[in-house]
Amino acid sequence: MEKNLLKYIIVMQNILDKKICKKTISELSKLKKWQKHKFYNATTNQYEYLSGDKELSTIYRDTKSKSFIEEKIKLAIHTYISELKFSWFHSYQGFNEIRFNKYSLKTKMAEHCDHIHSMFDGNRKGIPILSIVGLLNDNYKGGDFIMCEDKKIELKTGDIVIFPSNFLFPHKIEPITKGTRYSFVSWVY
Repeated sequence: MEKNLLKYIIVMQNILDKKICKKTISELSKLKKWQKHKFYNATTNQYEYLSGDKELSTIYRDTKSKSFIEEKIKLAIHTYISELKFSWFHSYQGFNEIRFNKYSLKTKMAEHCDHIHSMFDGNRKGIPILSIVGLLNDNYKGGDFIMCEDKKIELKTGDIVIFPSNFLFPHKIEPITKGTRYSFVSWVY
């Protein structure tokens, strides 16, 4: 077992075709019902904006390329798990619906860890074990993906990063200084 936690942060390059990414952004950019992102605070049992008025926007939405993206997510999960070669960890139950993220000028995501409660509705049970973030474009400035306080994760259009969903892997997105950053996220349980 690898003791260096950074080894569990895996970037998979060119998982998504750039044409699919561009088509998805075109579709997402026309949507009007984006919502300001909120974090759930288990201590207060309330949702809050950790970045105040600088919070990114999110949407759960079917897109024409969603099923293609989901197939690529499955492939990435299987690749990640098989590379671990852990006899005690070789499967998962599923992953939640893709959430699309839009970071406009000056928006960001505050440092947090992915202990997602909202994905379990009573019918679906489990705990999040892996986080998956996919980048749909890279024609913006700022918006660096920072993990574990100071590790910049380099992502290009079509790349996916996978890492454990627990307190040992805090992460954030720095403010956007030019353009709009589009990504998606899903959690494996």
